[in-house]
Amino acid sequence: MDFSVEVLKEKDIEATLNLFYESIEEIHPARPKEDMQHFKEGYTVAKLRKRLSNENCVYLVAKEKEKVVGYVFAWLTEGVGDIHWFAIDKNYRGKGYGHQILERTLREFQRKGCHEGRVFIYPQDTPAYRLLEHLGFFQKAYIEEKFFGIDLILMVKVLAKPLRPIVKRIILAGEAGQGIKLMAQALANILAKMGKEVTLNVLYDATVRGGEITAELIFSDEKIETPFFEKADLCLELAKSSKRTFAAERHILEASILERVAEERIPFEKEAIEKFGSPIFINMIALGRLLRDIGIPIDKVDFRATLPARFLEENVKAIKYGYTYQD
Repeated sequence: MDFSVEVLKEKDIEATLNLFYESIEEIHPARPKEDMQHFKEGYTVAKLRKRLSNENCVYLVAKEKEKVVGYVFAWLTEGVGDIHWFAIDKNYRGKGYGHQILERTLREFQRKGCHEGRVFIYPQDTPAYRLLEHLGFFQKAYIEEKFFGIDLILMVKVLAKPLRPIVKRIILAGEAGQGIKLMAQALANILAKMGKEVTLNVLYDATVRGGEITAELIFSDEKIETPFFEKADLCLELAKSSKRTFAAERHILEASILERVAEERIPFEKEAIEKFGSPIFINMIALGRLLRDIGIPIDKVDFRATLPARFLEENVKAIKYGYTYQD
């Protein structure tokens, strides 16, 4: 039997995407077409071709006699390997191919220095659950529909002991009306459902209208002793503060804030106006960017169950736009 597991190459992209689309339709036979499009639109020939050169990309294919019969789409974020999607062609199951391609994926994670492998699966996918258990994954969290719009199980495998406890400190800063509190609460809820310890402090100006608002969020795999900090790992500022500067290892700024020094400037407001017709979508674009930076894959997420009915489609599009935004 001529079987191999290989890194995805450009010549196999179309065949792999065809299998990916087939597997999505198999998993979700009764979902509306617009939901199916949500799952598929993140994976096109152009997008896969671009990702293959990124060192954080782990895209593998299983092949029998040069035919693509399986795939894994995974991504690395700060020592965690996230398996976004994986499947074996239904005509080639029962041969151990799923086990072999996932074993290779875990070896790739270890080779790249990951301390943890992580994957979201659907509760009804019993074969995937058993396969992951056999590979050493355990169920860390069950995320109900009200959080991600669909029930999901978070499976985790420990690959190595982190050099130090994983603690992340995030600051979200802006003006009243920019949705800072909404973003912070959404992040805190999602992280808590993923089994993280989370603290959140929201600080308001004394001004009734037009004041400043800051959210300080900490999340960790271990108990958080102190819910305050002097320096953040990541600070996202959507508006210039007239009263304070924020100490952080990394800053993401609204591009119009010229007075601050930052490695990354993103025109959140400009993009909100040009792409969605209003600055009110600045927070949803920023939320998408934060979800990407934290390493929460939104491929399987359907935000329709969690967002307000008003501007529903625009909000969903804005989150996905922020998640995939490239300057």
